[in-house]
Amino acid sequence: MKLIEGSLCSLAPLRFVCDEMLNGLAQWLRIAGYDVTMPVEGASDRQLVEQAQAQQRWIITADSDLLEFSCAPFYVIYLAAQGECERLQELTLRLDLDWCYAPFSRCKNCNTPLHPASDREIQNFYPQASKLDGQNVLACATCRQLYWEGSHVRRMRHRLEAMNSWRDALSPPH
Repeated sequence: MKLIEGSLCSLAPLRFVCDEMLNGLAQWLRIAGYDVTMPVEGASDRQLVEQAQAQQRWIITADSDLLEFSCAPFYVIYLAAQGECERLQELTLRLDLDWCYAPFSRCKNCNTPLHPASDREIQNFYPQASKLDGQNVLACATCRQLYWEGSHVRRMRHRLEAMNSWRDALSPPH
């Protein structure tokens, strides 16, 4: 993990708040296992900064207006890249971010830590539960989402591993 000079936020464990325009990036961070919140819809920049300070979170943003706050060097990670993939790569290189940190341990929709699903949860949340026999199933208690090792999870796991390869650019040649 890279040290961010003068930072007030803890670097271990990393905790983030993404601005509204970075919802996709927030979902990928959650899939990787990071604690990532989103501001209330329509929250002002000041409210976002206050949330980050109160919760000791890094703000990830593509909004240069957030750099105007005096505390910006201590709480704001500004991403200059334009597309989602480019922003994911920029964040990886800035923080030496491990995309295989704790994959599939948080709900990608609401950030709640996942837990092993009970038989009752599986039956209530997913009526076609017989298709999941013998699979490891995780549940989100907040939004009632189930997750299991299907082809979609394998594709996401492959993408996390590919994003982790960006970290190789940080390694000195042998």
